[in-house]
Amino acid sequence: PLFRSVFLTFGAFCVSSAMDVDQESRTIQREYLDFLDDERDDSTSSSKVKEMIRKGENRIIININDLRRKNAKRAARLLSDAVDEILAFQRALRDYVNSTDAVYAKQFDEFYVGFEGSFGNKHATPRSLVSRYLGSLVCVEGIVTKCSLVRPKVVKSVHYCPATKKTMER
Repeated sequence: PLFRSVFLTFGAFCVSSAMDVDQESRTIQREYLDFLDDERDDSTSSSKVKEMIRKGENRIIININDLRRKNAKRAARLLSDAVDEILAFQRALRDYVNSTDAVYAKQFDEFYVGFEGSFGNKHATPRSLVSRYLGSLVCVEGIVTKCSLVRPKVVKSVHYCPATKKTMER
């Protein structure tokens, strides 16, 4: 009984924490949607989205300086916590494309966001890449001198199911 109550309390904490994270994710996504829907401002982002649609692409290049000018908090978080921010940005792009041209939005499974502009102290060379950049958005500039394919270590796997007594090869 003691362990069960501890588990239930922990489970309730996880659910409320997940709801807070989901709410925060929606807030971030809304802020990126406001950035993309800038018809009343200078309409740089919305014109880039319309250009992407006109060309039939599913990737847009956003200048970080434009984002920094309109929403400095989001630009800073984008550079420091890139994974969550980029996912929210891509969901916002999908929503904006869907509201602009619903038929076009159905042609692609996902829409992608690329970045250009001033990365500040997140600008590196291949030799200066260090572990503190993990999870961050980093601009790496350098010359590729050697390139090779990654070869898989597992070429073939065989799986056995004791219930059906069958083997499956992959």
